[in-house]
Amino acid sequence: MSAGGDAYYNGSAEVGSKILSDRQLLREQLTPNARGLIVAMVGLPARGKSFISRKVERFLKWGGNRTQTFNVGKYRRDAVDPERSGKSDFFDNSNSDSVAQRMQMAMAALADAIKFLDEGGKFAIFDATNSTVARRQMITEKVTAGGQYSILWVEAVCDEREVVLFNMLTKVRYSPDFQHMTEEQAMQDLKQRIANYEKIYETVQDSEGAFIKLFNLSSKVMANHCYGRVAKSILPFLMAIHIGSRPIWLTRAGAGSPESKGQHGSDRASSLSQEGQDFAKRLAKFVKTRAQRYWERSGKPQEETQVFTSTMPRAVSSARCTAALIDQRSALNPIDKGVLGAGWWDVECAEDVPPWKEMDKRHPEFMKQFQQDPLYCQFPGGERYMDVVMRLESVLIDVEMCTSPVLIVSHITTLQVLLAYFKGIPVEEAWKLSLPKNMVVEVSPTEGGGFLSEEHDLCLSIDVGGNEPVQNQSLGFSNGGKLLSVRLWQLALLDSI
Repeated sequence: MSAGGDAYYNGSAEVGSKILSDRQLLREQLTPNARGLIVAMVGLPARGKSFISRKVERFLKWGGNRTQTFNVGKYRRDAVDPERSGKSDFFDNSNSDSVAQRMQMAMAALADAIKFLDEGGKFAIFDATNSTVARRQMITEKVTAGGQYSILWVEAVCDEREVVLFNMLTKVRYSPDFQHMTEEQAMQDLKQRIANYEKIYETVQDSEGAFIKLFNLSSKVMANHCYGRVAKSILPFLMAIHIGSRPIWLTRAGAGSPESKGQHGSDRASSLSQEGQDFAKRLAKFVKTRAQRYWERSGKPQEETQVFTSTMPRAVSSARCTAALIDQRSALNPIDKGVLGAGWWDVECAEDVPPWKEMDKRHPEFMKQFQQDPLYCQFPGGERYMDVVMRLESVLIDVEMCTSPVLIVSHITTLQVLLAYFKGIPVEEAWKLSLPKNMVVEVSPTEGGGFLSEEHDLCLSIDVGGNEPVQNQSLGFSNGGKLLSVRLWQLALLDSI
């Protein structure tokens, strides 16, 4: 016995454990990552399964993973006319013909999901009700038969009437199943479909393996046997997402004064140039006005805007007028270019994109390698774009978690990566995204799980006789096939900020 009972209070110093529990052995088997993962949804109709599927697919693709969703409802509608297969009697479990058809379509979708993994996919999202233990057992056996793939059940549990009603309205308004019905007819038919599923529905049990249960779209989360990448990325992301709306603003840090730049053009001092100070004031006014408009429209008590910046002094200074409390994150610092760019590629890029043309002139061999694999090509002695993605994951999860407006002040390379997520653009294309100086990109979550974007130019400043922003004009232009609304805001009398 140790003197004073130190081993009791501080823990035994003996190496290794002699306890071999079944639970510990199971954890050791589940912790390593399988070659591919099936994320299989579970839940009654109108519980948000497809919303969750779309969010998870976007997140996993953004992380550089080959991911695809397999929606059994789409397989059903492609095989059987939605006018028939979308009716509630098609989901009546006493109808043996429709039961057999639904099983056939579910297995076809599952076979395609497994084939996708066989061909190099990393994540396959199996979007279906999967409402019984027997069905889930059959799916598990098919997925794990080869020993190289694993399965994670994600169950959407929803018992709040307002949330269920919202999901039902969304479904009847947009699903092809109900396009030939009035909204009232569609609601009645959907209620009957849900009643048919409720007769046989069985919630996921501990014995069924790894699962995550989301209650009322993340008001409560329960996890079982979640290890490896599921615990590190998917679980935190699912805990963060919600159906609330709020604006998210992304902008580059304001211009720095020439004397603030240290050796090799690095940005070490806190001073902004006059242009940068003017931008900081315009930004504060813009955020204040847009946030007030959001809170007035939402009818909720106003809260503080959550502000994230890099740790670079210019970014922090650009946000000083906006909020008293700033959350500085090194994850938002620009990509580390290593030995390249010293003296000519400052963090403050003059153009709307990084200076790739100049890089091609100075370092053509590197630029050739970079264009071949922009996500994984490493700057000599620095980072890859994939490294930026990995360090931004925690920031993105925090932003998804926020329920009030969010402002992110960062730099062109990091903002490119974040915008790839919000715009649904392949992350390997992020390096091409344009981000003009003095521009604020505003993204707003949609009911379907995506985001709408607007771009607001804060570079103009004229005396309009008041201190409220005035919408000068609205222009439409195409960017990557997506129509964006650009608003030019003219701001004046900012001295009060």
